[in-house]
Formats: sequence, structure tokens, C-alpha cells
Amino acid sequence: MSNETTNTTLIDLRKRFVEQMRLVPGAVAIIAVSVGDNRTGLAATAWTSLTADPPTILACVNHEASASALILDARKFSLNLLPSDETETCAIFSAQRQLSGSERFVHEGWSDGPLGQPLLATAIVSFECELIASHDHGTHSILVGRVGAMQDKNEKKALLYLDGQYATAAHAVT
Repeated sequence: MSNETTNTTLIDLRKRFVEQMRLVPGAVAIIAVSVGDNRTGLAATAWTSLTADPPTILACVNHEASASALILDARKFSLNLLPSDETETCAIFSAQRQLSGSERFVHEGWSDGPLGQPLLATAIVSFECELIASHDHGTHSILVGRVGAMQDKNEKKALLYLDGQYATAAHAVT
């Protein structure tokens, strides 16, 4: 195969992969980090629990995200699961409002956890994590965070991202 054919195949594969992954619902969370007066965060759907023993979160953060280097420097972060009525918070943290760094924390409901990481009072649940491992893969860092503090604040439905739109789960299947 020529390089041109290989590149075309990889581009087609990437395009198809992105289209297919848009069909997979993702729970929207704000991954946030604070070091002194320097704080920032991003909206993310590439996260999940990793283990319960010990309680551990896995999150993937693009190298180009403002929070990426700060998380690696701080060795800690928070993950805040957004309720379905927090689409504006998602827009702020996904750069749609052209805000960056500490400007993104316009919502008054932020407090600091025991490790000093931003916790959103209106989040369905917040996890404050110590970064215990990170791995680079392609355009992203895979972060492994040991959960310390947790807070659950509301019982609303989680904000999901599906097929380029916000969504919520309708109900549990029994």
C-alpha cells in the first residue's frame, strides 16, 4: 500500500470511528484543577470508574486542554457529574463561551475539597482525586485518580451527550 492510500484509509477509519462513538452516550462531567490562584477545568465524557478497591476514577484529557498540564503538575483533580439542567456550565467549560482558566468558575456554587480541588455544589456527585498514574496515548493523557473526598448533592438526572446533543436517560429498564 502506498503512503497516500494508507493515509486515506486512516482518515476514513478515524471519520467512521468518530461517527460511531457519537452514538455512545457519555455522562458529562467537569474535570477541574486548582493550584493556588490558578484554576481551570474542562467538560468531559471520557471518564469512568476504574476500581472500587481502592476507589479509583479513570479520566482522559486532551493534551491541548488548559487543565492538562496543571493536573499533571498538581497531581490532583476533581470530577463533577453535571445534572441535566447544567448545559450552560458545560458550555462554559467546553470553551463555547470563550472563557478560560479561572474565568470559567462564574457559577457561585464552587467550593474547595480537602485536597483544595474545585467541587461543584450542584453536581450530582463530585469526586476529589489524587493523581496516582498518568499515561500518554495519542492526543490524550489517561489519568488514574484515587478518590478521596466525595459529595453527592442532588438527585436530578445526569446530563448526557449523545449524537452531538445533550440528553438524559428516560428511565431505568427493569
